[in-house]
Amino acid sequence: MNINGMARGYMSVFLNEEDFLHHVAVTVERQLKEWDPAYEVYVLKLENYQLTVKKKGLYYSASLTPGQLKKLQSESAYSLDRYLWAALRNEGLAIQKGFGNYIDYVFQ
Repeated sequence: MNINGMARGYMSVFLNEEDFLHHVAVTVERQLKEWDPAYEVYVLKLENYQLTVKKKGLYYSASLTPGQLKKLQSESAYSLDRYLWAALRNEGLAIQKGFGNYIDYVFQ
């Protein structure tokens, strides 16, 4: 999946935290669906935010506090993505390369 780094930079500055998290979750789901259409992504807010990836009977999750979300959003345009993908990878989600520039931006 290809993305526009400049547009993401503007979003990270001008969107509120929850809208930015929602945008990142949609981007993560679009990338996952390029790999396999069976992927689904859910975001839940209780005390903390929980992003869950489901593929058939497998689940991967990442959580973050509102403070972490705010800090990651202010660090760089892809810090939140990097955090989420690293957490999902630690849960066992395989990350594929060679599907556009998005994953390259995330792991620079």
